[in-house]
Amino acid sequence: MKKASVVIYAVAGLLAGVLLTLFTLYTLIPAVTREKSREAADAAPVSNAALTEAALDTAAYLKNNDFEALAETVHPDYGVVFSPIATVNLASNLSFTARQVESFGSGTDKLIWGVRPDSGEPISMTVGEYFTRYVTNRDYTCAPVVTVNYTLRVGNARENVTDIFPGASFVDLCYPGTVEAEYTDWSILRLVFEPYGEELRLAAVIHSEATV
Repeated sequence: MKKASVVIYAVAGLLAGVLLTLFTLYTLIPAVTREKSREAADAAPVSNAALTEAALDTAAYLKNNDFEALAETVHPDYGVVFSPIATVNLASNLSFTARQVESFGSGTDKLIWGVRPDSGEPISMTVGEYFTRYVTNRDYTCAPVVTVNYTLRVGNARENVTDIFPGASFVDLCYPGTVEAEYTDWSILRLVFEPYGEELRLAAVIHSEATV
């Protein structure tokens, strides 16, 4: 009887310890989650004006090949992704750190930036060639239409920016096309920004255009 009592008390003590641990975790984890949710809710939303200003500044850096200034806008943790079409593919699109962006001006190697939507062929270009074709093909600092978190023109490529960059904001610098071309000559430079502290940092540079 004495041995049985000792065993019963030991098991009871063990169960009590497990229950106490579970109760502590149960009460602690929701508290942490609530605190994070409260911090997110208290974060000041980014205004459309601030996003537009950041986009136009960034477009100017891209236009002028001011890679030092551009590097300062790059997200310090995730870098910046370049996509030649609206469908962002993190497995095939290139991503660069701020330090790598600073050296864009001296890059002469051909890189694979993605694949062509019409043929599926790899897009093999130097930084300069890629910029000429997919970034500065038009003067986006003078884009006639600027939209925030809204896409005016949609082509055959799937729009997935909000899926790839949840919580981010994007600005479309858009040339909507002309009547003469039946609006098949539109193109967009889409700049994606993520909050970093109290700043906006560049997360992606996306090109979108009509495909016929």
